[in-house]
Amino acid sequence: MNPRLKKKSTSEDQYLEQIILSIESLPCDEYFSDHLGENQSAQKSIVARFQKDLCVKLMQDIPETQWRTEYTPNSTSRDSIDIFGENEDSVVAIELDKHRADQVAKKFVSRVSALPHGKVYFVSLCYPGTASMNKSECIKYFGYCADLANRMGNAYAGFTVDSET
Repeated sequence: MNPRLKKKSTSEDQYLEQIILSIESLPCDEYFSDHLGENQSAQKSIVARFQKDLCVKLMQDIPETQWRTEYTPNSTSRDSIDIFGENEDSVVAIELDKHRADQVAKKFVSRVSALPHGKVYFVSLCYPGTASMNKSECIKYFGYCADLANRMGNAYAGFTVDSET
């Protein structure tokens, strides 16, 4: 079980491809194979461990970017970006969420709005939530985010973590 790319804004961006390859290569079985049976506190701890491990993986795979977790882009908002990367040419925002289209859309809009001008690479990485969460609607919103990012001169990738092929 690894993150699976469902939508991306372009196939013409080498840096986006590096990010995608790094994320796709992180095995997720130890985090998400049975987390749904856990209480909310335990699930939060599992996701925090996944977030930390993904950040370390990105540091190893893409060392020219400075990576950190829980980055707050401005002091007037309490919103923080789960994983943030910065290099001389661009910034990267990676958000980890359950399969919820509303969360994908809200975070894309709010985070891109709060980030500095310049090229933004935005990644939605969604993991299983509950049986009632609509993964196909989530993927549909990945497409909307990809289209908007492309129009703005940014880049986008949307992933789900599941065992499907």
